[in-house]
Amino acid sequence: MIKRNKRVTLKDIAAEAGVSMMTVSNVLNGRGSVSAKTSRRVMEIARRMNYRPNQVARSLRVEETRTLGVVVSDSSQLVLSKVIRAIESEAAQAGYSVIVANTDQSPQREKAAIELLLNKRIDGLLLAAPLNTDDSQMRTLVHFGIPLVFLMRTSRTVPVNSVANDNEQGGYEIVRHLIQTGRNPICFLSLPRESQSGQSRIAGYRRAFQEAGLNWRDDALHYCQPEIASGYDAMSRLLEDGACAGAVCCGCDLIAVGAIRAIQERGLAVPDNLAVTGYDDIDMAEYLCVPLTTMRQPKDEMGREGVRLLLEQIRDPEHEPRQVILPSTLVVRGSA
Repeated sequence: MIKRNKRVTLKDIAAEAGVSMMTVSNVLNGRGSVSAKTSRRVMEIARRMNYRPNQVARSLRVEETRTLGVVVSDSSQLVLSKVIRAIESEAAQAGYSVIVANTDQSPQREKAAIELLLNKRIDGLLLAAPLNTDDSQMRTLVHFGIPLVFLMRTSRTVPVNSVANDNEQGGYEIVRHLIQTGRNPICFLSLPRESQSGQSRIAGYRRAFQEAGLNWRDDALHYCQPEIASGYDAMSRLLEDGACAGAVCCGCDLIAVGAIRAIQERGLAVPDNLAVTGYDDIDMAEYLCVPLTTMRQPKDEMGREGVRLLLEQIRDPEHEPRQVILPSTLVVRGSA
Protein backbone atom coordinates (compact mmCIF):
# COMPACT_ATOMS: atom_id res chain seq x y z
CA MET A 1 0.00 0.00 0.00
CA ILE A 2 1.34 3.46 -0.92
CA LYS A 3 1.85 5.76 2.04
CA ARG A 4 -0.12 8.95 1.61
CA ASN A 5 -0.05 12.43 3.02
CA LYS A 6 3.17 12.16 5.04
CA ARG A 7 5.61 14.87 4.05
CA VAL A 8 9.19 13.70 4.09
CA THR A 9 11.20 15.54 6.74
CA LEU A 10 14.88 15.90 7.62
CA LYS A 11 14.22 13.41 10.42
CA ASP A 12 13.02 10.80 7.91
CA ILE A 13 16.11 11.23 5.75
CA ALA A 14 18.40 11.15 8.79
CA ALA A 15 16.83 7.89 10.01
CA GLU A 16 17.21 6.29 6.58
CA ALA A 17 20.81 7.44 6.19
CA GLY A 18 21.85 6.68 9.77
CA VAL A 19 23.12 10.20 10.42
CA SER A 20 21.98 13.20 12.45
CA MET A 21 19.39 15.74 11.33
CA MET A 22 22.11 18.40 11.51
CA THR A 23 24.20 16.39 9.04
CA VAL A 24 21.25 16.12 6.65
CA SER A 25 20.57 19.86 6.96
CA ASN A 26 24.22 20.67 6.26
CA VAL A 27 24.29 18.45 3.18
CA LEU A 28 21.06 19.81 1.71
CA ASN A 29 22.07 23.40 2.36
CA GLY A 30 25.71 23.03 1.32
CA ARG A 31 27.05 23.86 4.75
CA GLY A 32 29.52 22.32 7.15
CA SER A 33 32.15 19.65 6.69
CA VAL A 34 30.55 16.40 5.59
CA SER A 35 32.40 13.65 3.75
CA ALA A 36 31.74 13.20 0.05
CA LYS A 37 30.52 9.64 0.66
CA THR A 38 27.97 10.74 3.28
CA SER A 39 26.85 13.68 1.16
CA ARG A 40 26.20 11.43 -1.83
CA ARG A 41 24.24 8.99 0.36
CA VAL A 42 22.10 11.74 1.88
CA MET A 43 21.38 13.34 -1.50
CA GLU A 44 20.43 9.98 -3.03
CA ILE A 45 18.03 9.21 -0.18
CA ALA A 46 16.50 12.69 -0.40
CA ARG A 47 15.86 12.23 -4.13
CA ARG A 48 14.47 8.73 -3.66
CA MET A 49 12.10 9.91 -0.90
CA ASN A 50 10.97 12.94 -2.98
CA TYR A 51 12.06 15.35 -0.26
CA ARG A 52 11.09 18.99 -0.76
CA PRO A 53 12.34 21.84 1.40
CA ASN A 54 9.63 23.68 3.29
CA GLN A 55 10.30 27.14 1.89
CA VAL A 56 7.42 28.84 3.67
CA ALA A 57 8.23 27.19 6.99
CA ARG A 58 11.79 28.47 6.75
CA SER A 59 10.54 32.01 6.97
CA LEU A 60 7.25 31.74 8.83
CA ARG A 61 7.92 28.65 10.98
CA VAL A 62 4.40 27.35 10.42
CA GLU A 63 3.22 24.10 8.88
CA GLU A 64 -0.03 25.37 7.36
CA THR A 65 -0.33 27.97 4.61
CA ARG A 66 -4.13 27.79 4.12
CA THR A 67 -3.41 27.66 0.39
CA LEU A 68 -4.52 25.14 -2.21
CA GLY A 69 -2.85 24.67 -5.58
CA VAL A 70 -4.81 24.00 -8.77
CA VAL A 71 -3.15 22.81 -11.98
CA VAL A 72 -5.47 23.09 -14.97
CA SER A 73 -4.81 21.91 -18.51
CA ASP A 74 -6.40 24.97 -20.15
CA SER A 75 -8.18 27.59 -18.05
CA SER A 76 -9.61 29.23 -21.17
CA GLN A 77 -11.83 26.21 -21.82
CA LEU A 78 -15.37 27.07 -20.81
CA VAL A 79 -15.85 23.80 -18.91
CA LEU A 80 -12.69 24.20 -16.86
CA SER A 81 -13.31 27.87 -16.11
CA LYS A 82 -16.58 26.87 -14.43
CA VAL A 83 -14.79 24.19 -12.40
CA ILE A 84 -12.11 26.67 -11.30
CA ARG A 85 -14.69 29.20 -10.14
CA ALA A 86 -16.41 26.51 -8.07
CA ILE A 87 -13.06 25.51 -6.54
CA GLU A 88 -12.27 29.10 -5.59
CA SER A 89 -15.72 29.62 -4.09
CA GLU A 90 -15.69 26.43 -2.01
CA ALA A 91 -12.12 27.03 -0.85
CA ALA A 92 -12.91 30.62 0.21
CA GLN A 93 -15.83 29.41 2.29
CA ALA A 94 -13.40 27.13 4.14
CA GLY A 95 -10.86 29.93 4.65
CA TYR A 96 -8.39 28.85 1.98
CA SER A 97 -6.87 30.80 -0.88
CA VAL A 98 -6.14 29.23 -4.28
CA ILE A 99 -3.18 29.43 -6.64
CA VAL A 100 -4.06 28.42 -10.22
CA ALA A 101 -1.40 27.27 -12.68
CA ASN A 102 -2.39 26.90 -16.34
CA THR A 103 -0.48 24.43 -18.51
CA ASP A 104 -1.89 25.24 -21.97
CA GLN A 105 -2.28 21.53 -22.81
CA SER A 106 1.46 20.89 -22.38
CA PRO A 107 2.55 17.79 -20.39
CA GLN A 108 5.94 19.40 -19.76
CA ARG A 109 4.37 22.58 -18.42
CA GLU A 110 2.06 20.48 -16.26
CA LYS A 111 5.02 18.82 -14.54
CA ALA A 112 6.72 22.21 -14.08
CA ALA A 113 3.53 23.70 -12.61
CA ILE A 114 3.26 20.87 -10.09
CA GLU A 115 6.88 21.41 -9.09
CA LEU A 116 6.28 25.13 -8.64
CA LEU A 117 3.22 24.67 -6.45
CA LEU A 118 4.82 21.97 -4.32
CA ASN A 119 7.77 24.25 -3.67
CA LYS A 120 5.37 26.94 -2.46
CA ARG A 121 4.33 24.56 0.31
CA ILE A 122 0.65 24.43 -0.53
CA ASP A 123 -1.56 22.43 1.83
CA GLY A 124 -3.18 20.42 -0.97
CA LEU A 125 -3.23 20.02 -4.74
CA LEU A 126 -6.06 19.65 -7.26
CA LEU A 127 -5.30 18.55 -10.81
CA ALA A 128 -8.10 19.53 -13.20
CA ALA A 129 -8.20 17.42 -16.38
CA PRO A 130 -4.49 16.53 -16.07
CA LEU A 131 -2.59 15.32 -19.12
CA ASN A 132 -0.13 13.02 -17.33
CA THR A 133 -2.42 10.28 -16.02
CA ASP A 134 -0.39 7.09 -16.44
CA ASP A 135 0.09 4.96 -13.33
CA SER A 136 3.76 5.89 -12.96
CA GLN A 137 3.00 9.61 -12.84
CA MET A 138 0.11 9.09 -10.42
CA ARG A 139 2.29 7.01 -8.09
CA THR A 140 4.97 9.69 -8.14
CA LEU A 141 2.43 12.32 -7.13
CA VAL A 142 1.03 10.16 -4.34
CA HIS A 143 4.56 9.53 -3.03
CA PHE A 144 5.12 13.28 -2.64
CA GLY A 145 2.86 13.04 0.41
CA ILE A 146 0.76 16.07 -0.49
CA PRO A 147 -3.05 15.81 -0.15
CA LEU A 148 -4.17 15.30 -3.74
CA VAL A 149 -7.39 15.20 -5.77
CA PHE A 150 -7.85 14.50 -9.48
CA LEU A 151 -10.74 16.27 -11.21
CA MET A 152 -12.29 14.91 -14.42
CA ARG A 153 -9.86 11.97 -14.32
CA THR A 154 -9.72 8.72 -12.33
CA SER A 155 -7.36 5.83 -11.65
CA ARG A 156 -8.33 2.17 -11.34
CA THR A 157 -4.96 1.10 -9.94
CA VAL A 158 -3.54 3.95 -7.84
CA PRO A 159 -5.34 4.98 -4.62
CA VAL A 160 -6.03 8.67 -5.12
CA ASN A 161 -9.01 10.96 -4.50
CA SER A 162 -10.88 11.81 -7.68
CA VAL A 163 -14.08 13.46 -8.87
CA ALA A 164 -15.26 12.78 -12.40
CA ASN A 165 -18.30 12.74 -14.62
CA ASP A 166 -19.72 9.34 -15.57
CA ASN A 167 -18.45 9.65 -19.12
CA GLU A 168 -19.34 6.15 -20.24
CA GLN A 169 -22.96 6.50 -19.16
CA GLY A 170 -23.11 9.98 -20.70
CA GLY A 171 -21.83 8.68 -24.02
CA TYR A 172 -24.33 5.84 -23.89
CA GLU A 173 -27.29 8.11 -23.18
CA ILE A 174 -26.65 10.60 -25.94
CA VAL A 175 -26.15 7.92 -28.60
CA ARG A 176 -29.24 6.08 -27.39
CA HIS A 177 -31.13 9.35 -27.89
CA LEU A 178 -29.88 9.59 -31.49
CA ILE A 179 -30.80 5.97 -32.17
CA GLN A 180 -34.27 6.39 -30.67
CA THR A 181 -34.93 9.42 -32.88
CA GLY A 182 -34.11 7.34 -35.96
CA ARG A 183 -30.82 9.01 -36.88
CA ASN A 184 -28.70 6.83 -39.11
CA PRO A 185 -25.84 6.60 -39.86
CA ILE A 186 -24.04 8.13 -36.86
CA CYS A 187 -20.47 9.34 -37.13
CA PHE A 188 -18.32 10.47 -34.22
CA LEU A 189 -16.01 13.44 -33.78
CA SER A 190 -14.38 12.27 -30.57
CA LEU A 191 -11.97 13.86 -28.15
CA PRO A 192 -8.28 13.06 -28.77
CA ARG A 193 -7.28 9.40 -28.75
CA GLU A 194 -5.28 9.82 -25.52
CA SER A 195 -8.18 11.46 -23.67
CA GLN A 196 -9.39 9.33 -20.76
CA SER A 197 -12.80 11.01 -20.89
CA GLY A 198 -13.03 10.48 -24.65
CA GLN A 199 -12.25 6.77 -24.40
CA SER A 200 -14.89 6.32 -21.70
CA ARG A 201 -17.48 8.06 -23.87
CA ILE A 202 -16.59 5.85 -26.82
CA ALA A 203 -17.22 2.82 -24.60
CA GLY A 204 -20.68 4.26 -23.96
CA TYR A 205 -21.29 4.84 -27.67
CA ARG A 206 -20.41 1.24 -28.43
CA ARG A 207 -22.66 -0.05 -25.65
CA ALA A 208 -25.61 1.90 -27.10
CA PHE A 209 -24.92 0.39 -30.54
CA GLN A 210 -24.68 -3.12 -29.10
CA GLU A 211 -27.91 -2.72 -27.15
CA ALA A 212 -29.71 -1.53 -30.30
CA GLY A 213 -28.33 -4.41 -32.37
CA LEU A 214 -26.33 -2.06 -34.61
CA ASN A 215 -22.90 -2.78 -36.04
CA TRP A 216 -20.14 -0.55 -34.73
CA ARG A 217 -17.75 0.77 -37.38
CA ASP A 218 -14.33 2.00 -36.32
CA ASP A 219 -14.07 4.07 -39.51
CA ALA A 220 -17.00 6.18 -38.27
CA LEU A 221 -14.81 7.43 -35.41
CA HIS A 222 -12.65 10.53 -35.94
CA TYR A 223 -10.44 12.15 -33.29
CA CYS A 224 -10.41 15.92 -32.77
CA GLN A 225 -8.90 18.47 -30.46
CA PRO A 226 -11.51 20.06 -28.14
CA GLU A 227 -11.62 23.20 -30.27
CA ILE A 228 -14.10 24.83 -32.66
CA ALA A 229 -11.57 24.88 -35.50
CA SER A 230 -10.81 21.18 -35.10
CA GLY A 231 -14.53 20.32 -35.23
CA TYR A 232 -14.95 22.49 -38.31
CA ASP A 233 -12.02 20.87 -40.13
CA ALA A 234 -13.07 17.31 -39.28
CA MET A 235 -16.68 17.93 -40.33
CA SER A 236 -15.55 19.56 -43.57
CA ARG A 237 -13.60 16.42 -44.45
CA LEU A 238 -16.62 14.23 -43.70
CA LEU A 239 -18.79 16.39 -45.93
CA GLU A 240 -16.24 16.16 -48.72
CA ASP A 241 -16.41 12.37 -48.36
CA GLY A 242 -20.17 12.46 -48.85
CA ALA A 243 -21.64 12.61 -45.35
CA CYS A 244 -24.92 14.43 -45.78
CA ALA A 245 -27.48 12.56 -43.66
CA GLY A 246 -27.81 10.98 -40.23
CA ALA A 247 -26.08 12.40 -37.17
CA VAL A 248 -22.75 13.65 -35.86
CA CYS A 249 -22.00 12.87 -32.21
CA CYS A 250 -19.28 15.24 -30.97
CA GLY A 251 -16.97 14.66 -28.03
CA CYS A 252 -17.52 18.17 -26.67
CA ASP A 253 -19.61 21.25 -27.38
CA LEU A 254 -16.75 23.18 -28.99
CA ILE A 255 -16.26 20.44 -31.56
CA ALA A 256 -20.03 20.53 -32.20
CA VAL A 257 -19.99 24.31 -32.76
CA GLY A 258 -17.37 23.88 -35.48
CA ALA A 259 -19.25 20.96 -37.02
CA ILE A 260 -22.49 22.95 -37.25
CA ARG A 261 -20.66 25.81 -38.96
CA ALA A 262 -19.19 23.45 -41.55
CA ILE A 263 -22.57 21.82 -42.23
CA GLN A 264 -24.34 25.14 -42.70
CA GLU A 265 -21.63 26.47 -45.01
CA ARG A 266 -22.35 23.52 -47.29
CA GLY A 267 -25.97 24.61 -47.55
CA LEU A 268 -27.21 21.78 -45.36
CA ALA A 269 -29.52 22.18 -42.38
CA VAL A 270 -29.20 21.11 -38.75
CA PRO A 271 -31.05 18.95 -37.81
CA ASP A 272 -33.01 18.35 -41.04
CA ASN A 273 -30.04 16.95 -42.96
CA LEU A 274 -27.62 16.19 -40.13
CA ALA A 275 -28.35 16.12 -36.41
CA VAL A 276 -25.50 17.26 -34.16
CA THR A 277 -24.87 16.60 -30.46
CA GLY A 278 -22.21 17.84 -28.08
CA TYR A 279 -21.04 17.13 -24.55
CA ASP A 280 -20.54 19.52 -21.57
CA ASP A 281 -23.38 22.08 -21.96
CA ILE A 282 -21.22 25.19 -22.07
CA ASP A 283 -22.98 28.54 -21.68
CA MET A 284 -23.25 29.26 -25.40
CA ALA A 285 -24.86 25.87 -26.19
CA GLU A 286 -28.45 27.05 -25.79
CA TYR A 287 -27.82 30.36 -27.62
CA LEU A 288 -26.42 28.99 -30.87
CA CYS A 289 -28.36 29.60 -34.09
CA VAL A 290 -29.48 26.00 -33.62
CA PRO A 291 -29.57 25.31 -29.84
CA LEU A 292 -27.34 22.35 -29.09
CA THR A 293 -28.46 18.98 -27.76
CA THR A 294 -25.77 17.91 -25.32
CA MET A 295 -24.84 16.17 -22.06
CA ARG A 296 -24.64 18.59 -19.15
CA GLN A 297 -21.59 17.96 -16.98
CA PRO A 298 -21.99 18.89 -13.27
CA LYS A 299 -19.16 21.41 -13.47
CA ASP A 300 -19.93 23.34 -10.28
CA GLU A 301 -20.44 20.19 -8.24
CA MET A 302 -17.17 18.68 -9.51
CA GLY A 303 -15.17 21.68 -8.35
CA ARG A 304 -16.87 21.90 -4.97
CA GLU A 305 -16.70 18.17 -4.28
CA GLY A 306 -13.01 18.18 -5.21
CA VAL A 307 -12.28 20.81 -2.57
CA ARG A 308 -14.31 18.91 0.02
CA LEU A 309 -12.33 15.73 -0.64
CA LEU A 310 -9.07 17.64 -0.43
CA LEU A 311 -9.97 19.26 2.89
CA GLU A 312 -10.96 15.87 4.27
CA GLN A 313 -7.51 14.60 3.42
CA ILE A 314 -5.76 17.67 4.86
CA ARG A 315 -7.64 17.30 8.16
CA ASP A 316 -7.22 13.53 8.33
CA PRO A 317 -4.02 12.34 6.60
CA GLU A 318 -5.09 8.71 7.04
CA HIS A 319 -8.40 9.29 5.26
CA GLU A 320 -8.89 6.60 2.62
CA PRO A 321 -9.01 7.99 -0.95
CA ARG A 322 -12.44 8.05 -2.57
CA GLN A 323 -13.58 8.13 -6.17
CA VAL A 324 -16.70 10.22 -6.70
CA ILE A 325 -18.52 9.68 -10.01
CA LEU A 326 -21.17 12.27 -10.84
CA PRO A 327 -23.91 11.78 -13.44
CA SER A 328 -24.47 13.95 -16.50
CA THR A 329 -27.88 15.07 -17.71
CA LEU A 330 -29.15 14.81 -21.28
CA VAL A 331 -30.34 18.23 -22.50
CA VAL A 332 -32.43 17.96 -25.68
CA ARG A 333 -32.56 21.07 -27.84
CA GLY A 334 -33.02 21.85 -31.51
CA SER A 335 -29.87 20.31 -33.01
CA ALA A 336 -30.93 16.69 -32.48
